[in-house]
Amino acid sequence: MPGIRTILNFVDQISPVNFGIWHAAIATSESLHCEFGIESWLVAPESAEGIDETQFPFIRVKRFLQGTTKPESILTQFNPAETLVVTHGAWQYPTRCGAAAKAMGFHWIYTPHGMLEPWSMEQKWLKKKLYFALVENRLAQKADLVRAVGAPESENLKKIFPKVEHIANGIYPSDILKTEKDDSTIRFLYLARLHHKKGVIPLAEAWLKSEPGKSNHHELLIAGTDDGEKEALETLIRNSGSHNMKFLGPQFGAKKKELLEKAQFYVLPSHSEGFPTSVVEAMGAGLIPIITTGCNFPEAFEYGHAIRTTPDPKDILQALNKVYIMSGDDVRQRSESVREFAQQGYLWNRIAARQVEIFSKLFV
Repeated sequence: MPGIRTILNFVDQISPVNFGIWHAAIATSESLHCEFGIESWLVAPESAEGIDETQFPFIRVKRFLQGTTKPESILTQFNPAETLVVTHGAWQYPTRCGAAAKAMGFHWIYTPHGMLEPWSMEQKWLKKKLYFALVENRLAQKADLVRAVGAPESENLKKIFPKVEHIANGIYPSDILKTEKDDSTIRFLYLARLHHKKGVIPLAEAWLKSEPGKSNHHELLIAGTDDGEKEALETLIRNSGSHNMKFLGPQFGAKKKELLEKAQFYVLPSHSEGFPTSVVEAMGAGLIPIITTGCNFPEAFEYGHAIRTTPDPKDILQALNKVYIMSGDDVRQRSESVREFAQQGYLWNRIAARQVEIFSKLFV
């Protein structure tokens, strides 16, 4: 990669709640190192929860004191001629670091990860509108390039920024799971944060009224880190007396893999996403996705791999009842098709190559 030897990835936190963002920041580190000789750094707050660096042997971690560490004190340790700064998320310290980097002669990639999408901007809209106008947009306009992780996000960002490139998130080869599933129980899996944006409560409400929700041969497995909805979810399940809807709490590593190997369908009735990596992971394991337009994954609909719903319980109910009558052969055929789709288009090494193609142009 001409000119680039180091990529500094700035994130505002490392925790289960924002796993998708910080993980996407470093997921290409192995490919960048082994195929292109580029060193990747994750720059995160000192207060951030621990990251198991043994899982990411090709990433180096640098800590800072949020609110007190000046970006310049970090950046002066690197050479602008061979270092690319990439900030992840909006509204936070990384954006200020990106602007400082640009002033020091670094190239800067601004990656909002869906935080500027219309639905997200409508939440606490007055505060966001004012801050965006006075601070965020003023700083982000200085970036050399804005990266969109989803195709619809790309179109929305082009209305704000002059130079936008769409580079999706991806999955690892180890995420391609070909375990034969037990068809005696048809399992639906929700594996995401318990946040109202993700639609977990409408999903649970719809399940209780659905045909699979009444069946002895179907299950809804809900797993994820609490982000405001756990208490409401547990209360709903407890009061309903449901025999086939289970909340499993956070699931990582081998437990997460086991869930993906067991389930046939993945449900994410989200209001808004930058790009839903969890959906691609599920597809890589052969799960048929039931997702919304707000998931920002139109490619899954274009090729007939996903079943469309909305965050409305009535529409989720309709989607659940639709797949309830699918034949076993149809489920198995679609499972193989979605797995192939994920493998062909969304492996991290291909995403890394796309990054190289786009980012290298900044150093010519």
